[in-house]
Amino acid sequence: MFSHAHSTNVITLYHGTTHDITKIDVLRGKPFKDFGQGFYTTWNRESAVNMALRNRDIELRRLARRGIIREVTAYLYTFEFDESKLAGLNVKKFDRADKEWVLFATDNRSHNPHNHSSDIVIGPTANDQTNPTIQTYLNEGYGTVGSDRAIEILIEFLEPHNLPYQYFFGTDRAANLLVLKGRRVVK
Repeated sequence: MFSHAHSTNVITLYHGTTHDITKIDVLRGKPFKDFGQGFYTTWNRESAVNMALRNRDIELRRLARRGIIREVTAYLYTFEFDESKLAGLNVKKFDRADKEWVLFATDNRSHNPHNHSSDIVIGPTANDQTNPTIQTYLNEGYGTVGSDRAIEILIEFLEPHNLPYQYFFGTDRAANLLVLKGRRVVK
């Protein structure tokens, strides 16, 4: 389920951004994300390209509100990741979007820095409306927080079934396993 391999253990992962990355710094990641603050990748190239373009458009709007007009570049980074090198790392995998996954993501989206000790987390991605959806859940908009019914509704609204899996690298030790294979500008 997780491997999209070139060989037995090496997979290709992508990262879409507006930042010119020379070295991965997990502390530069945005806080309050599904698996916490860190470096996120996906095996789905199209999803990474869309993220880069989305972030570019957000940054252009942010600059325009301040009266600044300048070009913002969107980049797609390609990495190789050898899954055989996970020994000694704390890795958490979610095979599906279930109660454990949604409670983990909800906890990370409400705590900065993340509230876990995993070096790497692999699992479903929640949709772009995650924050308001989680706030509705936490305000008992779907029923009692923690109840099976509220969690089922929350998972449905997060739409993980429509999105690719993400690979979160939360420590430098884990991020150093990513081997940069390419960077290109996306339009």
